[in-house]
Amino acid sequence: MSAGPKFPQVEYAESSGALRRCYDDMQSVLRVPWVMFAARSLAVFGGFVPAAWQAAAPVFGTDRVERAADELRALAVLPAADPPDPRPRLAELDFDEARIGEVRRALDALNYGNVKYLLLITAWCEGIQGRSSGGTAPDGPEPATLPAGPPESMAALHLVDPRGADKRVLQLLTRVTDMHLHHGPSSDFRVLAGWPDFLEVALDDVLGPVVRSACYETTALALLERARAHVRRFPGPAGLTPEQALAVCTETEVAAITGLLFLFQRFILDVTIDMVRCSQALDGRDAAASSPFSAR
Repeated sequence: MSAGPKFPQVEYAESSGALRRCYDDMQSVLRVPWVMFAARSLAVFGGFVPAAWQAAAPVFGTDRVERAADELRALAVLPAADPPDPRPRLAELDFDEARIGEVRRALDALNYGNVKYLLLITAWCEGIQGRSSGGTAPDGPEPATLPAGPPESMAALHLVDPRGADKRVLQLLTRVTDMHLHHGPSSDFRVLAGWPDFLEVALDDVLGPVVRSACYETTALALLERARAHVRRFPGPAGLTPEQALAVCTETEVAAITGLLFLFQRFILDVTIDMVRCSQALDGRDAAASSPFSAR
């Protein structure tokens, strides 16, 4: 892991004041049980994350984003052969159905939230590069506001901290980052690191054969283009313009934020595809393309 065991970020437990309130509101409005890696990393730069989230929050608490997320989740299913069922190998490791159920519930939460975070990163990335993050050509009916907070049945998520992880988990997280050419392990893989047997089987059989393949790259590009199209149709801007970012950050910080947003946009495309494929391995293509938590 070339970036070291932990990329600079402000973890939820380390946050306070305006940033903690921002983290709490982000999880509540998006109806998810974690704050994305990108936001935690961008939080080291001035007041960008609270200001950017304040701009995005009115849009992201609506059914318009929910429907866009549902479409992106279905698009994230690779046009490739189904992955092998991991259960036979897991059974050999005494990984029982109860633990598979724990993994499934974690994947359900991650798959619900990843596509929302993909839209959020895209809006922030478009805005800071001077492109439309919404509000230029609103269409359709007035969006409805969704209930705040994660659904009651959604699993709480624990992110394994690489700083305190054992050798095996560190090796698995290093393998994840090297496989994807990422700069550190995503929140999703830090969650799956809580079940290292499952993570190892997933890397061997579910993800290893497809990551960075032609169909994987084509799917990532299609997801990005569709996410950008959704963002342009948001009823209002969901990202900060360069000028707005300069009101809360220095020029040097804005330059760093611009680069990190570009990096994390690709990062979350990969993670979105990965978690959908892990769900597909357990429950099939149709289940992976949908979410039990989508507001109807």
